[in-house]
Amino acid sequence: MLRFALAHDGPVSLRYPKANLDKVERGPAPVELGQAEVHEWGSDGMIVAFGSLFATCVKAAEKLRKEGLEIGVINARFAKPLDKRTILRAVEETPVVITVEEGTLEGGFGSAVLEAANAAGLDTRTIVRLGIPDRFIEHGERGELLADLGLDIDGICRAVREAGLHKADVKALCMDD
Repeated sequence: MLRFALAHDGPVSLRYPKANLDKVERGPAPVELGQAEVHEWGSDGMIVAFGSLFATCVKAAEKLRKEGLEIGVINARFAKPLDKRTILRAVEETPVVITVEEGTLEGGFGSAVLEAANAAGLDTRTIVRLGIPDRFIEHGERGELLADLGLDIDGICRAVREAGLHKADVKALCMDD
């Protein structure tokens, strides 16, 4: 991303977290403006990671696969421009899309996904946003805070399961009518 930013002819913003980050081993993927990276596609749902929690999302998807859920992961890479083609495909084709960001929920990446889906006329009830809520967050170790906010592996897995169960409940209710 740094190489991309230096070569880009225009304003760019990069966020460098203070903490050491986990790496996701994969082949080199070219970085193109506004183009997300599909790490793996899942038929039961997609996790769309924006920023430093990509590796955490990959680990959560691996854990869910062991439970029998085919959950994929998209590394969004860009908030602006948003890769609408890839992300809206996930909203259209999968039962659940979870956005994950280590940033504010209101006005953040997940909100941009909701706005894009709404503008495209898609059902936004299948989108769940994980991030930092609009309230005071106590001081603490990064790992502890992420766990408290549901932004660790277990929290992301829980959100996927709950969203999937909710979707199944909605389908069951519709079939009863």
